[in-house]
Amino acid sequence: MNQESIETEEISPSLGRALQVAREAAELSVDEVAERLKLSPQQIRQLEQDDYNKLGPLTFVRGYLKSYCAVLGLPVEDTLTLFKAPEVQVTTKHMQSFSRRTEKEASDNRLMIISYVILVIILGAPGIWWWQSSTTVSTPEVANTLPASTAEKQVIETIVAERGTSDAVVTESAELEQVEQVTVETPVTIESIPQTVTSEPVNTVNEAENATGLSTIVMRFSDDSWVEIFDATQERVAFGVKKAGYTMTVQGEAPFSVVLNKHLMVEVELDGKLIDLTALPKNRLAKFKLPLVE
Repeated sequence: MNQESIETEEISPSLGRALQVAREAAELSVDEVAERLKLSPQQIRQLEQDDYNKLGPLTFVRGYLKSYCAVLGLPVEDTLTLFKAPEVQVTTKHMQSFSRRTEKEASDNRLMIISYVILVIILGAPGIWWWQSSTTVSTPEVANTLPASTAEKQVIETIVAERGTSDAVVTESAELEQVEQVTVETPVTIESIPQTVTSEPVNTVNEAENATGLSTIVMRFSDDSWVEIFDATQERVAFGVKKAGYTMTVQGEAPFSVVLNKHLMVEVELDGKLIDLTALPKNRLAKFKLPLVE
């Protein structure tokens, strides 16, 4: 009976129209078909109107049509020959593919940029490290050319350890910086840092002492030693490391405050009189007054 109704009625070559005619011939409503197919009435109407764009991918649409044909008792294969895939879906699929390709290309470009940045960092790191190393090494090389710098630092560290107050520590640290600056800037004149040093004979110095009322200190160094001398006016008349074999002569107002390293290796004269330093403690920095105070 259903087959005869389909054959006698004129139908257009449309799958949706064929399904609608078959449903009406079977006296089924849209809601009844929707309930059997577990679809909404709106989806059934879209199938009957050949409106497949909002029903999802073509695989789902074909499944809906096969189920619809089974409910109506229509031959599935013959009926689906009327199905025409909508052109809109082909265009959409093409656009989606193009969009995905564009997104993939953008992602690849970002990944390539990040890779270049990482590569530049990896290649540039050794150069930066070498530059920093060369800059750091340059300063010790200059210091190594000055044999007295190490002795100066050791002597200053000893002074800092022996002095108890924080003010003295700050003062000696500042003195160490001054010694290093003078050593680096004028390495040739380390031994002649005190401007009052003179190489005149003792007799000439004694004559100047008699004329000006100043006292004269003469020191002869048999080993490298550090010395610092202040006169009664708190003027520093000698400061720095003196090398072995050097004779230093300074003048100032007595009494003098003297700090001397390796005092047993230094011969000291005050106004032509030899000063005995053997009573001072050994193996430590000597601090004393000239003339010696008993």
